[in-house]
Amino acid sequence: MNTHHKTIWKYSYWLDDDHLAQLKTEMNDQGVEMTCACYAPCEVLKGAIGYAEPQVWPVLCKPDATPYYAQSKFDGKNLVVSSFPLNEAYQLFLETTITPVDFQPPAMPSLQKKEELCEDRVYLSKEPAAWSRFPGEWSDEMVKGFARMTGNRSITFDDILIRWSAVHANFVNPQYRAGDTYAHAPYSTDETRFISSCCVELFNLLDSREKAFLVRPCIGAVMADVLTENQYYCVSLVKNNRDSQ
Repeated sequence: MNTHHKTIWKYSYWLDDDHLAQLKTEMNDQGVEMTCACYAPCEVLKGAIGYAEPQVWPVLCKPDATPYYAQSKFDGKNLVVSSFPLNEAYQLFLETTITPVDFQPPAMPSLQKKEELCEDRVYLSKEPAAWSRFPGEWSDEMVKGFARMTGNRSITFDDILIRWSAVHANFVNPQYRAGDTYAHAPYSTDETRFISSCCVELFNLLDSREKAFLVRPCIGAVMADVLTENQYYCVSLVKNNRDSQ
């Protein structure tokens, strides 16, 4: 799936330490200030260009995003996100492009279907072991927050985890896809308030063979003021589209 460069909002790259150091020097020489993510990797979406080093992932996102990062082929690499394409020296490291789109999902799964999604064998084979090992204190606070937000005092952490897992599951082994306009891309199967760690899809930690994803932000990315609640973003998986040309 090709997105014309004029419509692209962000370009994401995975750089080793040497290339990141080289890029920092180049940006400094050009008078361009790079945003350094300090608490969450999605902070790279702020400003014209930003980067997140490996130690940033567990600061706020240790239970959810970090297990996916740690088992991905990008473990130990630096995430760089730019509002403009970097020069030819970095093209091999370009992973995704991100563009806001006016997409409306044709269908959303029921709670029962979400349970089926997160029990799918293909998904479970890809789910990080640490994904379900949320600290008790952390999960208790999440339940309290969701109870206040939804008005549902009987909600449990398992209820929340099912919905979080189902979103990732539909990208791992898609059951819900868009139509021709978006190349039948799989999409986020919930509202922002029930989505965790959208960075998994935005920056292709899944190493997917899909050509594109349609991703809604997680609640953390909205709270970090880097993405818009419930907005869909078309994430083009650059190498998969390049290989098909």
